[in-house]
Amino acid sequence: MEDIILVGFGGHAKSVVDSIESSGIYHIVGYTDSEKTHDYHGYQCIGTDEVLNEYFKYGIHKAFIAVGYLGKGNLRHHLYERLKQIGFQIPAIIDPTAVVGRDVEIGEGVYIGKKAVINAGVRVEKMSIINTGAIVEHESSVGEFSHIAVGSILCGNVSIGKECLIGAGTVVIQGKKIDDRVIIGAGSVVLSHVPKGKTVYGVVKGTNW
Repeated sequence: MEDIILVGFGGHAKSVVDSIESSGIYHIVGYTDSEKTHDYHGYQCIGTDEVLNEYFKYGIHKAFIAVGYLGKGNLRHHLYERLKQIGFQIPAIIDPTAVVGRDVEIGEGVYIGKKAVINAGVRVEKMSIINTGAIVEHESSVGEFSHIAVGSILCGNVSIGKECLIGAGTVVIQGKKIDDRVIIGAGSVVLSHVPKGKTVYGVVKGTNW
């Protein structure tokens, strides 16, 4: 198994750990964080992000950003740029229980959680999260650094822009476009296009833009 370092730690990181352990592809060396926290499953905090250069020189060239995204992605952006500057490879992590179509395009650093379904012709761009039980139907696209939260459904041919948060249990009906940096509250039903930078919730009909 190849060695990998997790960058950042919290609740989302625990899901990532479970997916990595279940897949058996990588060996987790440890994790970095802004401050030392308790060990998890025997994995220790190896220091702050300042140690990443040192571990890269030791020959560990894979890392994964385990910080979640709830509508404020500056930290994930910062960590991504830092890892790329050092030279790290950032693989996609796909839980073994997820169902992923054979022609799906998945970018670097993507996380696909337990029992998510990614159907035919979908494109998931770098650093996005498709969380537990989410469904991304045929020919949809998810822009970079976006988060499709737990139990959300993107019906066929939905387009999600970059840096979006689609809240838990939300349904976006077929053919709709969500522009960049949109936040959609949990449990919403999206029936229309949503313009850039909007925060919306409930039944979204697009009558108030």
